[in-house]
Amino acid sequence: MFHPNINEYQLTSIIAECCGGVAVVYSAVCKSYNENVAIKRYFVDKSKEKANLIQQDILTRKELQHPNILPYLTSFVHGRELYVVSPLMNLGSCRDILDRYFQEGLPELACAIILRDVLLALQYLHKQFYIHRSVRASHVLLDSNGNVRVSGLRSAASMMVRGRRQKQLHSLPPPDHDNANLMWLSPELLEQNLKGYNEQSDIYSLGVLCCELGNGAVPFAEVPTTLMFTEKVRGSRPQLLDCSSFPEPLDDGEMKSMYNTDSGVGDSAEGMSRLRAAYAARKLSDNFHHLSDQLLQRDPELRPSATQLLNHPFFKQIRKTDFLPSLIGRVKPIKPDPDDISALILQEKLSEMEIEKTTEWDF
Repeated sequence: MFHPNINEYQLTSIIAECCGGVAVVYSAVCKSYNENVAIKRYFVDKSKEKANLIQQDILTRKELQHPNILPYLTSFVHGRELYVVSPLMNLGSCRDILDRYFQEGLPELACAIILRDVLLALQYLHKQFYIHRSVRASHVLLDSNGNVRVSGLRSAASMMVRGRRQKQLHSLPPPDHDNANLMWLSPELLEQNLKGYNEQSDIYSLGVLCCELGNGAVPFAEVPTTLMFTEKVRGSRPQLLDCSSFPEPLDDGEMKSMYNTDSGVGDSAEGMSRLRAAYAARKLSDNFHHLSDQLLQRDPELRPSATQLLNHPFFKQIRKTDFLPSLIGRVKPIKPDPDDISALILQEKLSEMEIEKTTEWDF
């Protein structure tokens, strides 16, 4: 049992700013168990508009427990800020890993393991009548023990409304701070028509994630929102890039219209040429291409369910002895920095403060 008390935790370093600047993630040590954890610190004054989303995230994580979903350990208010404690996923998110180490995409076997584990999480969520609605690489976290865990449940929606299961939902998920999530959303969810959408919209998002992991780049990132929306509704979709995808090399403009690399590589002609050469020189398996095509079907009824997809031949290549961290060996684990001045100063300030309960955050 992790204690909801700031004095139980020693902050060690800052990992990242997130949620549009309304939260910071720290690595910390839980003193009682001598265990590394991650603490997300929400600035209440900045996040009043997102209070319901944050509360939804915590309540959903409390309710849903699965090996491939990021566990909730505890949360508490200290001063005027909210702290949420989770296990430390010390390899970071798949988006971090792609940007820093694998701009050309992850090895195919690593993609298979990650996609399988995300599918297991989705299978569980869908059986609990939840739709995730924010499946993307930044919400898939890895650690050096080989765990793959899905986060981002603040966008999740229950299919149970007033005790009755709904066949379809119609509302858009809450927007992220920059509407970044739109690039992963299914055409039927974006359309917001009378047909609505169901858990199959997560399967489409998984297809976008499939291309994101395989290519290293964010699909549709360079396409204006309106054009991206129109193209998706018309059936245009991303694809895995290899020698079979473009026998004749694409020029830089065509590459950037399909994909973008925020790592800085794609911003230069040299970087774009290097990526293009890497894609043209490789051949991904037919099963990988077939999986991607199945996930990204325009008609949601043609997409297989999470349970059906777990039997796809693409996942047959995974052996029990395959260890994900070994397949992405160049990735360095997050190491807590005991000399991180910002964390040390914050710890000192926190120890001087009295805990102040507020009614705004009631879990």
